[in-house]
Amino acid sequence: MTPRRLRDALPLLALLSVGRYLAFVGRLNIVPFYPELMQRFGTSYAGAGALFSAFFIGYALTLIPAGAAADRRHPRRQMAVGLALLGLASAAVALAPTYSVALAARVLVGVAVALTYTTTLKLIAVVFSRENRGKAVGIMEWATSLGMLTALSVLPVLSQWVSYQALLLALPALCAATLAVFPAVALGSASGPARLRPAPAFRGVLGRDFALIAASALLGLFTISGILSWLPSHLTDALGYSKAQAGVVMAVVLVAQLLGTYPAGSLSDRLGRRLPLVWGATVTLAACTLALTVTPAGVWIYVLAFVLGLGMSASVTPLTVLSMEMFGPERAGMVGAVTVASGQAGSGLSGALFGWILDRTGSFTAIWLVASALAMLRLVTTTQIRERPAAARQPGEA
Repeated sequence: MTPRRLRDALPLLALLSVGRYLAFVGRLNIVPFYPELMQRFGTSYAGAGALFSAFFIGYALTLIPAGAAADRRHPRRQMAVGLALLGLASAAVALAPTYSVALAARVLVGVAVALTYTTTLKLIAVVFSRENRGKAVGIMEWATSLGMLTALSVLPVLSQWVSYQALLLALPALCAATLAVFPAVALGSASGPARLRPAPAFRGVLGRDFALIAASALLGLFTISGILSWLPSHLTDALGYSKAQAGVVMAVVLVAQLLGTYPAGSLSDRLGRRLPLVWGATVTLAACTLALTVTPAGVWIYVLAFVLGLGMSASVTPLTVLSMEMFGPERAGMVGAVTVASGQAGSGLSGALFGWILDRTGSFTAIWLVASALAMLRLVTTTQIRERPAAARQPGEA
């Protein structure tokens, strides 16, 4: 099934988007509650950052096996398993009696999200043609941004009236609700993509361009996760914002990211190229993180937050599509998993490393200088990828 129009596969696209939404709520929902978690477990900024980073241990270790399974078995069944585990592990985080139990539960959240995420990559690559793949990924990334908006903005605002543990338990409830309707949605959209015969995982893949894409993903997610995980603390601790005010600023970032995902994917479809948008977005991220070192509280923070969100949207969507296309849809699960694993290695490092820097220096400026340097290194890396425009591809090529 390769629909020429998005509406021909809306049930499947809706299911994938819900999975992405839940995955990113689970990834980030502890970030607004660092102070409560630090007090509850008696830990420091570094300990809070390690709790965030524990997710990426399970995520990165599981991605490649999950990608191989998505290529060779029924991806919808794998997605159901991932959602069930996500609900159970998220409940364990909310109710953990000790710090070590919370760490272990966060690792399992990462495993669950890996199972879910790789199925979305596989099905998008197989079901959608090149002419609408960027749009489909843009819609799915829209759901991703909505998940981040929920975790980083809606939850801290609601925490004024609802306990943080109750808010963390909302995710297991949503997973259960999705699983309740999952069979009807999945059966209603069932078709041939799960039966596509996988190619040998790494034959014709390993090489210069694949390494550069993986490096670009690592550096890009290192920068983006560093911003998302430490900007709330920068706003409250360095600029004196309340938690609710910080949540509003994060909402601006995430609304801008949400608004930019579909246009970024659609524009890359029209251009027939993905990398020019990645280059512009990476420069934007470098400039914005550098600007955070000097921007005071006030209206300019909101302007900067909006530009940051646009940079994030154009940074992620086109590179995701490119990683699917360069090596064929039959390898999409494995290739996407390796690429995402590289990105998540960067995400995991951002929590622990930036927390370590903050503990040692006591200055958020050091974090933003490092993030800006990482973005510029990513620009250098990404400009070396040899992307072929759509017009240069052979008929039927992904």
